[in-house]
Amino acid sequence: MEAKSVDSKTFQLAENGQPLGELIYESLLSLSAKIILSNSEFYEIEHIGIFDTSINVTKNGAVIATLKMNWRGQIVFNFHDGQEFILKAKGLLGNKFTFENHSDEQLFQLDSQLNWKKLNYNYNIIFTDKPQNILLILLGVYAANYYMASMSGAMA
Repeated sequence: MEAKSVDSKTFQLAENGQPLGELIYESLLSLSAKIILSNSEFYEIEHIGIFDTSINVTKNGAVIATLKMNWRGQIVFNFHDGQEFILKAKGLLGNKFTFENHSDEQLFQLDSQLNWKKLNYNYNIIFTDKPQNILLILLGVYAANYYMASMSGAMA
């Protein structure tokens, strides 16, 4: 599975050429985005707080999850049904990310690849066990982008 940056604001998730969903940012420097799944489910991602320290994921106006970076540089996903996940940066340059459940079991890995010509990232997604929740995968792509923007100082 792969998430490809098709322009400066849009990532398309596909497997074997079949589209599974999209992550679309409001603007180039915005943390606000939306996720549209292939079954037409729609989610909004909005930062909250004066320093963009928390991020809400909503569906039909109701908050379903909150994302927050902890002091170890990990992004914690707290779903309102009690599920918790963590995205951890790996590798020397922080270009690989693991998505784990609350028991530290790896669900999938995101390997980022920088496209130097377009100055954007694509992700190869490697699963521990198949299949996975498409929303979680696109939230993982969002969180990896958020992490890289945070570490590079690109967020205003």
